[in-house]
Amino acid sequence: MPLFFNALEATAHRLSIVPPMFDYFGALGLHTLVAAARMGVFDALREHPSTSGELATALSLDPRSTDVLLRALTGLGYLRARGGRYRLTRASRLWFVTDSPTSLVAGLEFWERTACVIWPRLEKTVRDGAPATPFYALLEGDPDLSRSFQAWTAALARQQAPAAARAIPVPRGSRQVLDVGGGHGQFSVELLRRHPRLHATVLDLPQALEAAAGHPRLTARAGSFLDDDLGDGYDIVLLFNVVHGLDDQEAATLLRRVAAALNPGGTVVVGEQFGDSVMPGRASRTLLHLLDLNYLVAAGGRVRDFRDVSGLLRDAGFRRPRHRRPLRSVPTELAVARTPFRSP
Repeated sequence: MPLFFNALEATAHRLSIVPPMFDYFGALGLHTLVAAARMGVFDALREHPSTSGELATALSLDPRSTDVLLRALTGLGYLRARGGRYRLTRASRLWFVTDSPTSLVAGLEFWERTACVIWPRLEKTVRDGAPATPFYALLEGDPDLSRSFQAWTAALARQQAPAAARAIPVPRGSRQVLDVGGGHGQFSVELLRRHPRLHATVLDLPQALEAAAGHPRLTARAGSFLDDDLGDGYDIVLLFNVVHGLDDQEAATLLRRVAAALNPGGTVVVGEQFGDSVMPGRASRTLLHLLDLNYLVAAGGRVRDFRDVSGLLRDAGFRRPRHRRPLRSVPTELAVARTPFRSP
């Protein structure tokens, strides 16, 4: 939430003069945001600033409850109040208006369910080291949750894919791309836009492919990248946000199969968050640690250091893994490596 302490508040919290209430109330802020988005508050205010009464009438809401909600959203930094009228902040206009190209609204249910259903099992996971309900099994049995998860990952990928595609080396003569676990296909589509001779195949489970982007040179193939044949003859294989959900044995096995699917001199691109990356400050490091916990409780996965991913790539037969940090794609960095060329 775009909420910042002033100097007095920051000092009070740093010295523990007050209890860490925002740790307790963070979940309440999430529910406030989700409820507002579902009821169309941000979409209604996009058209013009409104009083709480006007908004309650327009959306058929209880007037007093609407007033309380809007004041909370203002305090959280999602709205601005002036002369009794509420208007959107930049954050809300970018991320929580439905028709914004950067909208995250379709994926909010995923995070609500994550906080309310998955994270309460954290204690069990820490005690025995295994997720209470494996995340992908949970998605298979819950189509609504699966759609929200795919919408969330697609929304983020639309922001990151252009910068990631610019950073991906495409060797001369490359023709075929395999996007492993690519679901929405956004990274493939952006690569195809930059390289007209490429064709891409996205391999993922059927419910994930429901969100696949359309492109004349993109083929969606339903299957499990852990169990089904990957095929062969590929020049580039993309693995975006896949490895963090696998244990070391699963990751090692998958990377060996990827190496076998690539042509000699082929390129693998692992898009992930790396734990040993330089972070701008404590808040960024803490977000990464919480993401690491999220992968643990949801899938038994983890955030790996680049050196760990590099070791997995080398063990699978890849050469000279390189670390790339695409500009304007801060949440996702790349590990890029190639298979050996055959000797003449």
